[in-house]
Amino acid sequence: MLKNTKTWLDINGPFGRLKPGQALAKWLNEPDISSKFVEDLLADAQNVFRWVAEYKSLHALNVARKKKKLPLEFWNSHQRLNETLATFTCAPQIYLDSLPDGPLDWSVITQESPVALLSLQVRWVLMLIAQGTILRVRKCMQCKTWFFAGRSDQKFCKPSCQRKFLESSAEFKANRRKYMRDYYEKQTRRNVK
Repeated sequence: MLKNTKTWLDINGPFGRLKPGQALAKWLNEPDISSKFVEDLLADAQNVFRWVAEYKSLHALNVARKKKKLPLEFWNSHQRLNETLATFTCAPQIYLDSLPDGPLDWSVITQESPVALLSLQVRWVLMLIAQGTILRVRKCMQCKTWFFAGRSDQKFCKPSCQRKFLESSAEFKANRRKYMRDYYEKQTRRNVK
């Protein structure tokens, strides 16, 4: 286990709210790792909290539930998420590499083997749920890499991806063609005089 685990998971630590999300996104981008279990857990959690975020209060959510305004997709994700979380138990373990900070740490254990191997990543997902920032772990719309959004409306991992995405749109291309046509006309008029 990494020595910085406790620092990464501490809400009041030096990295604050951003570190678990950034660490999870970086881990999801690793090509050699099978991350299907964590991606499924993340997808279900995000689906549930995306619908919950649309309602301002618990009362509004309950009214929507009673009026059957919540789709089947929400209920399926909610059920899968709760079933997965119900299989988790926490077990204390001693880690010798973290002796100065204290050797005792808690690991997520379950009967399914993938979770025991992905204990740290599952804890990152749980931390993001607790912090209310689970919806900020996203895939870039251009390059499809995972990233942790600094703002709630951020859709791209870096400005260059946003620029490439906008430049590939039909509207941008049409405006660019018009601009270049006008520019070419101006240049040819100058050369005629």
